Amino acid sequence: MNKNRELLLIVEDDTGLQKQLRWCFADYETVVAGDRDTALALLQRHKPAVVTLDLGLPPDADGASEGLATLGQILALAPQTRVIVVSGNQDRANAVKALESGAYDFCQKPFDPAGLGAIVQRAFRVRAPVL
Repeated sequence: MNKNRELLLIVEDDTGLQKQLRWCFADYETVVAGDRDTALALLQRHKPAVVTLDLGLPPDADGASEGLATLGQILALAPQTRVIVVSGNQDRANAVKALESGAYDFCQKPFDPAGLGAIVQRAFRVRAPVL
């Protein structure tokens, strides 16, 4: 790990999108998880300030239950983490549910790399409120 670059955890089960996201965020140190267990292990190991999270994770790749559960666990383990939900799930209610559950922001797939990049950059720059 390069200690000079900010670390971004990408949680995405699609290997093609994993590669695209790594490419989009080449200026960051990235670690990638394709499921909840791996994401939580990487979260505890690397303690990233920012996470991008797909809601459609296995075993519920076509729904949002696994992604929403992962969001809840990330925020329970590391409440200062800014989680950006990046999902192709067409149900806007799940995006709202993620935001109400503590997600920092939401970006719809297919995503615009510049737009998502701006959200991630802002997430790294904005300090979480002191509780």
